[in-house]
Amino acid sequence: SGSRQSWCRKGSHSHLNDPPASSEIPLATMRRLAYLACSATALVTPRRRPLLHKQPAFHRPTALHAFDPATVAAFDPSKFAPVCTASDAIYRGAQQSLAIIVGPKVFEEYAPLIAGGLLRVRLELCVVESFFGEAVLPFVQKNGLSWVLPFHETVETFLAGTIFALVLNFILVGSTKILQVVVTWFDFFLGMPSRFVSTKAIEQLSDEDDASPKPAVVAFTVSKTAGEAIGLARQFVDALDVFTSQYLSLTTAAYITFKFLHFRVFD
Repeated sequence: SGSRQSWCRKGSHSHLNDPPASSEIPLATMRRLAYLACSATALVTPRRRPLLHKQPAFHRPTALHAFDPATVAAFDPSKFAPVCTASDAIYRGAQQSLAIIVGPKVFEEYAPLIAGGLLRVRLELCVVESFFGEAVLPFVQKNGLSWVLPFHETVETFLAGTIFALVLNFILVGSTKILQVVVTWFDFFLGMPSRFVSTKAIEQLSDEDDASPKPAVVAFTVSKTAGEAIGLARQFVDALDVFTSQYLSLTTAAYITFKFLHFRVFD
């Protein structure tokens, strides 16, 4: 095939002598046959083109490469490891409680389903906890709250308030539902029984003739106070969920519009 390709590259007319006039095959026909043979050879024999081999993809730098390595690392998803102490405690407590309630055999049988549900609840709670604990609180400690509604709006305060409002909108709208469910069940299984039992016990102990303070009355009073605190927490979370689901988006839009007008028009 190599000699045939070289013959095709050099041109078939250089290898063909003009036939005599008495030849039965015309010269034009012979040239067409030669071109056809070269075309068939080119289709069958692959050409060696090392430059067309697959090359490794080029590394395309992004806008983050203009900053220092610490800033670039802050945007790396693989290095994002949020610290969620409270969420982990709730997850472990729910896991152990379910293991005690349903028994070890049933818990082992339905372990994938239970783990899938509890881990996703823990993830939703961890989003809120890590956002406020690792992002909002350090930023407020470093820069204060002057960027929320400053007297003189600047580019920095406008961007800080806008980014915070948008991120808070996305996080709270999705996470307050999970938080409401957790607090509601916590109040149902612990808060309501504490309030009911403690109130009845205090009434019975108060009807007795002995006027001296009793340790049981003090204990039930503390239990009732804890139950009422859980009930107040549930009411607060319910109000927060109603606000985030119905009014947070409008509040965010109004806040960003006000800061933009303050920055571009009035300042």
